[in-house]
Amino acid sequence: MQMHSRPKEQREAIRLLVHAVLTRDLGTFNPERFKDWIKEMDARFRKVSLTLIFAIRERSVTFTIKEIRTHRVAFKFTASSHVPFEDRDVVMKVEDVQTGQNWS
Repeated sequence: MQMHSRPKEQREAIRLLVHAVLTRDLGTFNPERFKDWIKEMDARFRKVSLTLIFAIRERSVTFTIKEIRTHRVAFKFTASSHVPFEDRDVVMKVEDVQTGQNWS
């Protein structure tokens, strides 16, 4: 599905994430702040039937946005700024994993 054919609310949520990543220096985050920021962003995406998944490889963050119902990838991109920590440093709660939350 192309971006222009997505509902307006989904396009706006994706645009806001891309804008936030472009204007914010991810290098200023520590693992705890990053985890809280991801949770907040994911909550916004869930309101429009999307979910936000991230992966940190070689200190570069890749964001994948998926449709909740179909699990299809709606959008994917990698941040241009690097974080000062690794994937294993961002520990999400066990109950998030048990409720079907996939964080990395």
